[in-house]
Amino acid sequence: MHLETTLTQLRDMRLSVMADALQRRLEHGDQQGLSGEEFAALLIEDEYCARQQRKLTRLIAQANFKPEGACLENVRYAATRGVEKRDLMVFTTPAWIQGAHNLILTGATGTGKTYLAEAIGLQACQLGYTVRKVRYKTLFEELNAARGTGLFLKVLKRLQLTRVLILDDFLMTPATTDDLANLLEIIEDRSQLGPLVITTQYPVGDWHPLMPDPTIADAICDRLVHNAHTINLKGGSMRKAHAKNSGRNLPHKD
Repeated sequence: MHLETTLTQLRDMRLSVMADALQRRLEHGDQQGLSGEEFAALLIEDEYCARQQRKLTRLIAQANFKPEGACLENVRYAATRGVEKRDLMVFTTPAWIQGAHNLILTGATGTGKTYLAEAIGLQACQLGYTVRKVRYKTLFEELNAARGTGLFLKVLKRLQLTRVLILDDFLMTPATTDDLANLLEIIEDRSQLGPLVITTQYPVGDWHPLMPDPTIADAICDRLVHNAHTINLKGGSMRKAHAKNSGRNLPHKD
């Protein structure tokens, strides 16, 4: 079969990467010394890798991460910070996601809670899972706005089906009983689907009084803490350390 015909057929089947790889590899003589099966496998790998990269790019775009690009490789591990490398090894495999084991990150402002949550979220994206980060206050704003436009159930469903949901700044702003009832519904419906990652300045023991309805508070606390991993970050503000290091032209690793 003529090469141009093959290239056209590949592109018609939406295998454009494979078509480009075939043309490029033939021009470079990459097929030399390879069997037909080996050369075909090489082209298939080109297409597969490109699709995986596109998927990863899409997952990261949907996750709502900060542009800094947090990743586990750049986390500053130290016992004095309350986090060591062995503490995060569980988050490099799919088991915690498949088991819907929540993660609670506590610590004072600036200690790197959001950075660490996003780094773990990026790892989940690299494992092929959907991730979304939303601030506690923004979550309720989105739900209330959706209720006014008739899209409430659709927004609720999207939150429920996200495999790893990062709830940033938990309990940092007041919430109504209705808000917390919606949060409880999200937590309950996703209890078997995937974990919640919580970042908060408040220790778990201080959560209950910060919610207006004791019954809903009981249910939320019980479901979030049950089978959850907890990491309490310590030390001074990483933002201040970053500002100081920036003045010396040193790299930042939160």
